[in-house]
Order: sequence, then C-alpha cells, then structure tokens
Amino acid sequence: MFARIGILLAVLFSVASCDLAASDEVHIIRASEAERIRANQLEWVNEARAARGLGALTMSAALNAASDVHAADISDQRRVWDFGSDRSSPQSRAQRYGFVGLITGENVAETFAMNDVILQVWLGDTRSRLAIMHPDATVFGIGWKQDPDGRIWWVQMFGAAAANSEIVMAELE
Repeated sequence: MFARIGILLAVLFSVASCDLAASDEVHIIRASEAERIRANQLEWVNEARAARGLGALTMSAALNAASDVHAADISDQRRVWDFGSDRSSPQSRAQRYGFVGLITGENVAETFAMNDVILQVWLGDTRSRLAIMHPDATVFGIGWKQDPDGRIWWVQMFGAAAANSEIVMAELE
C-alpha cells in the first residue's frame, strides 16, 4: 500500500513539472472503462485515506450521477467551478440525484490527464486534499465528461451519508 502511494506521489511531482496540455497521445475514454476508472479512483482515494488513519469510503451511485451531470455542465460552461449553470451547489445536485446526507467536499478539474494523474494533482492541492481527507466522509463519487479534443472535465464528490439513507430511499420509491 505504501509503495503504491509512493509511486503515486512520484507521478504527482513529475506532473507538477510539466504542462497538462493536449498531446498526440490523448486517451479517449471508452464507455467500457467507466466502472474500472471509478473503482480505481475509489481504491486510490481509500489508500491515501488509510495512510492518514482515515476510514474507507464506499461508492455512491447518486454521487456518481451528480458528478457526471456537473462535469457535463462545467464542460458546457467552459469553467471549472463548484456551481452549476442553474446555480446549483454540490449539496443540491447530490440531493437531486437521490443522495441523503451532507456533502463534505467536491473537487473539479479540467485537464487532458487521466484519473490517476488528476488524483495526484488533487492530493497535492491543499483545498482538494482536505475534501479527500474529510474525516466525516463515508461515500464517494466521481464523474467526467470528455470533449472531442480529449480534454476531460473531472468532478469528484464526497459525502457523509445519513445512517438511515437506505430506509429513506426505500420510502421514496
């Protein structure tokens, strides 16, 4: 586990010294890669959290959906920020997609880098790292939209799910 974190930190330092611009080798994300990307991101986030003595997160379908929609929205806006074009906040977007609980953090990015690299960039940024390492977070979601030129708009969300969220969701159905 610590070896993987060391490797990821090495990637961070090499990325920090180069421009994350388009290149001839832009990876186009295929639909078949979505689950693997999400699983890898969750695994790496949990490894980073474990290194700090924090509990593991679980994947949230609601936060994945909210992240995907926000990624498409910030791509349309051509602006990396936490608010939707409809003035929605991370909390209101998560609730719109069925999340019951409190959003503890959201990270956004625009880059040509894949999910392993963007995680390292977020871990290297104080504000983003605080979202990843929030001690109350229990769930995780990630989404993206890739433009035709290969640019990826990433959104990563963290939340503290309500203890009775499955009961509440069952009542809503």
